Amino acid sequence: MNFENKEGRQDYLNKKLDDLLEGINTSYGQSLLNELVQRLHRTIEDFNEEFQGIIGDLKDNSERRNQIIHDLMEGKELAKKKNPTTVEASITNDTNDDTESEPTEMSAWEKRLEGLE
Repeated sequence: MNFENKEGRQDYLNKKLDDLLEGINTSYGQSLLNELVQRLHRTIEDFNEEFQGIIGDLKDNSERRNQIIHDLMEGKELAKKKNPTTVEASITNDTNDDTESEPTEMSAWEKRLEGLE
């Protein structure tokens, strides 16, 4: 059995299904057997589609995280992407006093993390 390629896995599953379905075929008939096989194929196709979607979303999120980490390591601020009023408000908050600057930085960091989700 060669499980390295798709054809080998399909052949293995087909042989196993044939063995299992022989009993069903003799008991219930060919039409029920055909319906069962069709439903199995649809179930597998649906699973593959959902899995590909999940993997695509995971890949997109990973790329976004990597870009944000790269930008942070280069010292780029994400505030450049914000609108001017938000940037002015953050500058105004930074000029207040040092005790308020820490929560502002933490808030900006939290916003960056929320952007990843």
